Amino acid sequence: MFVDIASTEKTWRDIYKLCIGFINPRPIALVSTVSKTGVLNVAPYSFYNMVSGNPPVVLFCPTFRRTGGSKDTLQNIQDTNEFVIATVSAEIGKQANACAAELPPEGSEFEFSGLTPAPAKLVKASLVAESPVNMECRLRQVVTTGEGPGGGNVVFGDIMAIHVADEILDADGLVDPHKLTTVGRLGGAWYSNADEPYEMKIPQVS
Repeated sequence: MFVDIASTEKTWRDIYKLCIGFINPRPIALVSTVSKTGVLNVAPYSFYNMVSGNPPVVLFCPTFRRTGGSKDTLQNIQDTNEFVIATVSAEIGKQANACAAELPPEGSEFEFSGLTPAPAKLVKASLVAESPVNMECRLRQVVTTGEGPGGGNVVFGDIMAIHVADEILDADGLVDPHKLTTVGRLGGAWYSNADEPYEMKIPQVS
């Protein structure tokens, strides 16, 4: 298959579905926010990663709705400049997936999914109590890549605080990959668990 984006008859959704089939496994950010009226929101986003270590910055990418307009997560972040990113472990995979349901703005995905909100230290958005890792973030910047349906936004956040469950740490205080099974997003409705970790050392060239 060869696809010339400039001349293809494929729609943007066709291209999107093709790409997410091979750009994977993608880590999932379970993003918690709070609206101006106090409604707690939490939703999963699989376009997510870390940008830099100094300063520690993460990004995730909420797209616009197919009907146009911002999703609640993006709107809440633009209103409050704060959010929390929780790690999706295998134990909460189904609940995280339930958070993708499109509820009305006054509905809370915490209640719908059965996840538990817990107070953060530095931001008003809630931690996800069942997640082994939560990061409290402050909005750094939003970059918009397209205005219509399928268009995206890159949300950059400064990590202000990190909560890590002691039971997933090794003797050096780092995350033991054998103790944390994360969930990766594939194409369509497919997911994978990172449950068979292995090492590959980078060769040293003299």
